[in-house]
Amino acid sequence: MAIHSTAIVDPKAIVGDSCDIGPYCAIGPEVNLGAGCNLHSHVVIDGHTSLGDECEVFPFACLGKKTQDLKYKGEETYVRIGSRTVIREYVTVNAATGGGATTAIGDDCLIQSYCHVAHDCTLGNKVIMSSAAMLSGHIEVGDAAVIGGHSGVVQFVKIGTMSMVGGFSKLGQDVCSFCIADGVPAETRVTNKIGMQRNGKSPEQIQAVANAFRVIFQSDLPIDAAVAALRDSAAEFAEVQTMLDFIAASERGLARPKKKSVD
Repeated sequence: MAIHSTAIVDPKAIVGDSCDIGPYCAIGPEVNLGAGCNLHSHVVIDGHTSLGDECEVFPFACLGKKTQDLKYKGEETYVRIGSRTVIREYVTVNAATGGGATTAIGDDCLIQSYCHVAHDCTLGNKVIMSSAAMLSGHIEVGDAAVIGGHSGVVQFVKIGTMSMVGGFSKLGQDVCSFCIADGVPAETRVTNKIGMQRNGKSPEQIQAVANAFRVIFQSDLPIDAAVAALRDSAAEFAEVQTMLDFIAASERGLARPKKKSVD
């Protein structure tokens, strides 16, 4: 373990083996750092915040400070960050709002510089947030999703597994698993073929997603009819079932392309 002489680490904090805490870091009494974490310098971690093993946090990140939600009444809330997650410069991750609630980031994530993860968000594993992406409260992000730089996501939106939000987008509705949404407001454009390839999906699985995409987003079927039309292929391909499960859980509705009016 290496703790720089200018770092302030509360004696009650739990610091795992082989951690490296750089100059001018400030670590609060309820913080729990896993083994092998590397805090470069000027990192602030406070509140009931835990990091898994081998996380890397870059200068001026601020993790675990109280929510910015005005409904907060001082309850005990949490931040949980998984193992091997990298958090770059000036990132903010806020604690949850309601008593006992958690803001959670999974394993092997990359949260790039100037990103914000607000209260009660839940990010899966292998999520990438590009620089200056902003998440409002209560957002759910699936495994291996990518959120483009300078994009903004409205509260309670769900972003599915292996999906992508294009840079500089404003997202107010849900992005179905394996799809790409882009624009202001963001609309679902295509399937995330490259993302699926990078995450080991076979050509057959990728084609099944493409076929489902056409039914959901490019046909004239209402969403309930589109789901019904895909039930047989969902029995053969788990990816299609994942898409249907996502649709069933959607509360804000899908970011489907708007139908163009004809004069």
